[in-house]
Amino acid sequence: MRLLFVRHAQSVGNAEGRMQGRGETDLSEHGRAQAERLHARFQDEGLLPSHVYSSPQGRTAETARIVSQSWQSSIEFWDDLREHDIGVFTGLSWDEADAQYPELGPEVQRTRDWDNVPGAEKMRERRARGERVVLQLLARHADPDVVLVFTHGGMLQHIIAALMGTKRTWGVSVENTGVFEFTLSMERRAQDGDALHSPFWWRIERFNDAAHLEGMDPAG
Repeated sequence: MRLLFVRHAQSVGNAEGRMQGRGETDLSEHGRAQAERLHARFQDEGLLPSHVYSSPQGRTAETARIVSQSWQSSIEFWDDLREHDIGVFTGLSWDEADAQYPELGPEVQRTRDWDNVPGAEKMRERRARGERVVLQLLARHADPDVVLVFTHGGMLQHIIAALMGTKRTWGVSVENTGVFEFTLSMERRAQDGDALHSPFWWRIERFNDAAHLEGMDPAG
């Protein structure tokens, strides 16, 4: 199975340096241009997904619609692909968080430990959601499938950790419209021993690949 994950394009909140979480913000004009670039790249590559999934949040749904505009596949919106809920920090810049929550903002900025932020989704809940996404994708799909998933930078870290079977969730600064692509053998997934150790059956094809953005002004 080919399994591709894409982070949404630049949003207005990204451009303004705001923490978005579950907050709603549209794509910026630069973000729409990024999504068009990825659409063109996938067309040039001849990518033809059998299934497309997306977070229902506006910035991700719009990215998915732009990138998918030339395909027949409908987009299935999936709540588990939503970004982390960051509670009272939603929509704030770090400077605003520091000013409004002087005892909490600097500590969270330093450690990225959201568990003490009122209303925020707990770290263990984020990881469990990432694992749930992976388990459902693997249960729904077979080797011939080409599955394209649009989600968020924070959520991607938990999904990738779950897919790769690591207990740690590794931090990655995910590019807007960055592409992560994996191939895996569903036929051999339940096997043990040597089947798990052959890199022929378990491959990382792309990791945070944003080559389609080359030449664009990064600031938009």
